[in-house]
Amino acid sequence: MTEKATKDKARQYKPSTIRRLDILSGNECAYPTCQKKLIAEDGISIISKICHIAAASEGGPRFEKHMTDEERRRFDNLILLCDEHHVMIDNKENEYIYPSDLIKEWKRDHERKIIELLSNKNLLSKHPLALNKVINVVGSKIEEILDLPDTEKAPNTESKILFNNIIRYESIIREFAPYQVKLNKIYEIIEKEGSTKKELVLFNIKNTYLKIQKEYISIEEIRNNADIIFDKVIENILDNVYNAPNKLNEFDQETIDFSLMVIIVDAFMRCKILEEPSLI
Repeated sequence: MTEKATKDKARQYKPSTIRRLDILSGNECAYPTCQKKLIAEDGISIISKICHIAAASEGGPRFEKHMTDEERRRFDNLILLCDEHHVMIDNKENEYIYPSDLIKEWKRDHERKIIELLSNKNLLSKHPLALNKVINVVGSKIEEILDLPDTEKAPNTESKILFNNIIRYESIIREFAPYQVKLNKIYEIIEKEGSTKKELVLFNIKNTYLKIQKEYISIEEIRNNADIIFDKVIENILDNVYNAPNKLNEFDQETIDFSLMVIIVDAFMRCKILEEPSLI
């Protein structure tokens, strides 16, 4: 593979990665004190910059030799900034001022802020059918049902977060956890109508996790990569939702992604994603 091809691969972002960056940016630069918008005043022109926390290629700022190109283009290594702050952090003379850990902290804090803002928008109240629609899409098809254990009596959220060593997603899980009550009511209504959508949704998410889990050898390795695994599950489900024949065009992207996170966090709390504390 040529050097150019290697550089290009690190910048070949998955559509689901771009969607998540977009939604969790809240249309604002992630630099802590910056309030610049990432979409121009015409409402359609994109002026944001996708920035690598660890550089896409050797010689770039914060380059980490051990990383693969796949890891360099992954959601957790990317952040959306305005042009000015993109230039600032990528200036090699500023590299010591803007280390990777600091930029990751910006990303984490900014995403937490946007999640809180999305929660305050009451998206599910404004679009009451959105959650139902997303349930129908996620639970519409099972390509391969694996041998799934019955884990409805799941450990509490706190135990599972600690056991799986979740760091980046901890605040997001806590923010979305209260929506489980609303989701359970929808599941109850669906089940009274004779539908198995709840089981299909949870089976599909569990299957997605088990396929990703095969990349990791041990429980310890899973714990060391819990946030990355969570990323992979979300992006896989997002791809399935946006590529489904039953489109969700009547809802905006923000509402769809919010509804999907409610379902995924619920699946986590039911032990369909990551591991149960009782395993060791």
